[in-house]
Amino acid sequence: MRPDPTDRWKIRRKLIVGGVLLGAVMIVTGGLGLFADKFTGELVYGGVTIITTLLGAYAGMATWDDKNNMNGGTPDG
Repeated sequence: MRPDPTDRWKIRRKLIVGGVLLGAVMIVTGGLGLFADKFTGELVYGGVTIITTLLGAYAGMATWDDKNNMNGGTPDG
């Protein structure tokens, strides 16, 4: 199966979704650990940091890609 040349962001979206899921698991694990008297605040902080960084980078790079790599089309396709 060949990759779709018109969908350059397919693998990037998979990486973003995977990273956000990892961050969500970290937040949930840290939240559950708080009830068990475990010091898991770093998990919550790390999860929020991962999600925030990934979403910010995704939005920034999508904007840059739309502006600079339109290949003769419009940003909407």
